[in-house]
Amino acid sequence: RALARASPHIWFERAEAKDRILVAKRLKEHVTDPKNPPILIFPEGTCINNTSVMQFKKGSFEVGGVIYPVAIKYDPRFGDAFWNSSRYSMMQYLFLMMTSWAIVCDVWYLPPMERQEGESAIDFANRVKRVIADQGGLVDLVWDGQLKRSKPKKEWKEKQQEKFSKLLKGE
Repeated sequence: RALARASPHIWFERAEAKDRILVAKRLKEHVTDPKNPPILIFPEGTCINNTSVMQFKKGSFEVGGVIYPVAIKYDPRFGDAFWNSSRYSMMQYLFLMMTSWAIVCDVWYLPPMERQEGESAIDFANRVKRVIADQGGLVDLVWDGQLKRSKPKKEWKEKQQEKFSKLLKGE
């Protein structure tokens, strides 16, 4: 609540289709007014283990406007900022963070990027992701970070099985 009062936020429930439409509308309204501050978005939708950049959600890349990419890579020597939610509870994680020597990270503010003419939101998101991965020395992954919380779709598994089968056959 304190954060919501401190600055404007756009809260939504990702699973609700009508929330997505409302969020897209509010984001478009926000970016069209030059007096508004930039919007801070974490397009992966989750945090992973500081080695890779996972698939971005396309919604924030459909809005239009300028994207100001930022690459962040944590240095785990004094304390690992990654929260492995399957290993630590939120309270355990907070304790580890509060008792670590320091949380050190490299932050790179990259040149602003705009969607190119004829470029889809997905292609734009992938282009931004690639720039961030390259700068941070991270692996550019093509799958969704939510896979750590849910099972992959059946068609995704079948597609990977088909690729693997072709690889074994030498096609």
